[in-house]
Amino acid sequence: MPPRRSLSNNRGATAVEFAFCLPILLMMILGIVQFGWTQHQVSTVRFALARSSRALLIDPDLSQAQIQAMVSATVGPAAGTDLQVTLNKSITANGPTATLSTVYVASFGVPSMTPFNISIPITVTTALRPL
Repeated sequence: MPPRRSLSNNRGATAVEFAFCLPILLMMILGIVQFGWTQHQVSTVRFALARSSRALLIDPDLSQAQIQAMVSATVGPAAGTDLQVTLNKSITANGPTATLSTVYVASFGVPSMTPFNISIPITVTTALRPL
């Protein structure tokens, strides 16, 4: 009589479980990397706006085109070239202020999912020197 095989043989069970879990794990890891990259880009755009607002503090006569060029040069091609910076100068009770604002559109995509866009508004306000 041939030897009887045991029904409790689970030699390949670990490999099958790993094959089921691996795609989900990879999607989570790539999603975390994509989220971190998006936050880095938002921080870069915020830094560019803050740097331009400091330049505006030194020279309040800068135009919107000059500020747009400064932000584009600081951000570079990594964050995209579709950033439209808006300059709004106003006089408040505390003196003249300038507000720089833009909307950064991040394309967020994870493998096996449809990519979607997230619009992130970024605003920096600075107090200008009294004239």
